[in-house]
Amino acid sequence: MRKGQQGLTLPELLIALLIFAMISGASVYALRLTVEGRSQLEESDKAIRDMQIARLVLKQDLAQVAPRVVRDEFGFAYPAAFLGGDGLSFRKPVDGEQALMAFVRRGWANPDDKAPRSTLQAVEYLLIGDRLVRRVRPYLDDARGQPRSDRTLIAGVSSVSVGFYAGEVGGRLNWAELWPAPGGEGPPDAVRLLLTTERFGELEQLFWVNG
Repeated sequence: MRKGQQGLTLPELLIALLIFAMISGASVYALRLTVEGRSQLEESDKAIRDMQIARLVLKQDLAQVAPRVVRDEFGFAYPAAFLGGDGLSFRKPVDGEQALMAFVRRGWANPDDKAPRSTLQAVEYLLIGDRLVRRVRPYLDDARGQPRSDRTLIAGVSSVSVGFYAGEVGGRLNWAELWPAPGGEGPPDAVRLLLTTERFGELEQLFWVNG
């Protein structure tokens, strides 16, 4: 060591190491917050995207409702073309499933008529566990053993209820819990869906039917 130069004393070295440790700890913490924030942002973005897609699918289905009555696995015709809520209580219940709506929609693509089926499609909406599910089948009538295809639209649903527009009572909208409602013919003019989800809490969604 040259004259006039002195090394760090032990206390100075310890203080320098402490400062370095504090800066490093703060940097690591900031980096972790950035990573966690990005992960939370991605989760929120996915949840919003799933909700928007679910709303679009529901809107498209309900805008194309067809007056086609389907038959069950025994060949008996359903009570109406559009069934909802308690109007589906005649069906045998399935553990873990809550039927919300069942109807037939138009506009199922069948390019060049290659598939041996109609361009109409039987659609059901159900709550299965904590998932809002769209269920379809290849053929309209519910033949025994016919395969189903389930698509989860929204996950993390704690409760759901569906209402069907049944006119006005005392200047207020009247939402029936079943369809066909007493005196109701054809499909309802509108459907209301009330959801409680983990991400968004309580939500109310309104859809025109054939509108």
